[in-house]
This record gives sequence, structure tokens and C-alpha cells, in this order.
Amino acid sequence: MKRRIFFKLAGISAVTAMAPNIFALETKNNISNSRSLINPFRVKGKWYKAALHVHTTTSDGDVDVPTRLKQYRDKGFDIVAITDHRKTNDLSGYTTRDFLAISGIEFHPETYSGAPIHHFVGIGLPHPYDYNNSLSAQDMIDDIKNKGAKVFYAHPYWSGHTFVEMTEVSGYLGVEVYNAGCEGTNSAGNHVYWDQMLNKGYMLTGLATDDVHSSARVGIAWTVIKAPKLDEKSVLEALENGCFYASKGPEIEDFYIDENLNVIIKCSPVQKIAFRINGAGNGRVFLSKDSQGLNNAEWDLSKRKPQWVRAEVTDKDGNTAWTNPIFI
Repeated sequence: MKRRIFFKLAGISAVTAMAPNIFALETKNNISNSRSLINPFRVKGKWYKAALHVHTTTSDGDVDVPTRLKQYRDKGFDIVAITDHRKTNDLSGYTTRDFLAISGIEFHPETYSGAPIHHFVGIGLPHPYDYNNSLSAQDMIDDIKNKGAKVFYAHPYWSGHTFVEMTEVSGYLGVEVYNAGCEGTNSAGNHVYWDQMLNKGYMLTGLATDDVHSSARVGIAWTVIKAPKLDEKSVLEALENGCFYASKGPEIEDFYIDENLNVIIKCSPVQKIAFRINGAGNGRVFLSKDSQGLNNAEWDLSKRKPQWVRAEVTDKDGNTAWTNPIFI
């Protein structure tokens, strides 16, 4: 792809006629719109298992909408957002008392840097949506947000993106910390990108998704959402507020910081618990000493005084779950 912008990375400066102020690094809320995150383990509600990046034959998936929704229902999912490329779907009639189908989209504006195109998912975008490929990246995000969707940055590692591309636009709420659809190219994990953004003060949350195109890949990674009830308004508000965690298998039961600045996690049995923070060393890892595994860990943060902390837990099969960060 032809490069249109010359970057002087040493000073994180850019010269472009298309986006004159894309690096507003002094404004730490320009990505996530300055919201306060809610710790899902500290509020009332019910947990709902969600697939938030899903494709069908409307774009490049292998089955149609009703078949894909049934596949996820059969796997025990409560929420499915259909996010076909550049198109929404009519999902009227699929939502029931115990299952929520949400209209969404995956959209692909050009980057300002000349890197490969952006991939974003917009969750909760009403159908029909008139996709305008001529819009700039920021204008497309703004348009989709203004219509009610919650926007997340998809698979930056697979896309070949860097901090440059992730900070050239604003308005997205979080990043896919894990995208199972990228496992084939060994680029499914995006936690380093997430941590880099957190280290610069961007209040981003983390989703785990299937990005499913093939029926054989249904139900590999998911997001567990805490909401007062199973309706679109409640679920979208939970996504806005960070009231969820991401998983490939382990269950997280509690995660908080006590009055003495100890960070505490409780979970299903795992082989490793890792606390991640800003700063050298990036945190602390606890390993199981026997086959029973770990189901809790505690770490004193009082002397380290980090800006944020999040946790990852990994079971004996190598499957991980990720909390959202707590900002301190």
C-alpha cells in the first residue's frame, strides 16, 4: 500500500494533510472518551457469555445468519453480535427471553499512516446501515458511534499495526486482547498492544473473540458480560463501562484491590496467575506447585504504586482469561 505520511518516530511527529491532529497524546481520554470503568465483580447482575465478532455468508462466513446463531446457542452462548464485513443484518425475530442477537459490523477505513486498513467492530449498529467507504477513519468511527454502536479495535497484531495506527483515531472503547481467528498465523494475542496503550494512559478494555468464519471454529474465545438483564441496552452499557472479562476457558470469580493496596483474584483452578502493571518487570507471576492448581492469588502493590493493574489466569491446557484493568 502506498505510504502517504512520513513519520519521525523519535519525536512521535507526523506530517499529513489528511489528519492534522491525529497524535493528541497529551489527551489521555481521546481513545476511550473519558469514561469510568466499572469492576464487574463489585456490582450486581448476571453473567452472560458473549460472542462479539462473528461472520456469516452475508460477508465471508461459511453459513447463514440463522445457522450461525444456532451454533452459538448450542454452545451455551447468551449473546451473539453478528459483525459481517461492511454490512449489517436484519436480526429481528432471533432474540428471545434467554438469548440476545445484536446487529453489528466489521468496518475497514484506510489508515492515515499508509499501513494496512483498520479493522474495527461496531457492536449494536442498527440495521440497515449505509456503508460509505469514502469516509475517513475518524469520520467512519464517529458515524457508527453516533448511530449507537460500541466500537472496538480488532486484532492489531494480525493487521500489522503499531502504536502509531492505534493512536491516529479516537472513539473506540477497547481492543481484542485475543482473537481466535488469528491463531493460524500465530497472531491471536494482542496483550502487548493493550499494555502499551494502558502505559500511555489510555483507558482501554479487552475482548476475547472468535472472529469466526468457519463452523469448526465456533466457541473458542468469548467475553463474559455482567449486566442487570439480558437486553441490548443493558449489554451495550456494560460494554461501554468495561463490565466484563475475556476468556478462552478459565472462569474469574473475583478481582479487586483492598484498602491496603493488595490486588486479589479468585478463579477456577489454573496453573498460572499473572498480575500485569505498568513499569519495569510488568508485574508478578504465581505458578501452581501441584496438580490441584491455583484458585487465588494476592500481591501487595503498596510499594510499587502502579497506575493500573490487570490479571491473566492460565489453566493446564494453556487457555487464558483476562480481567479488565483497575486504574489506581
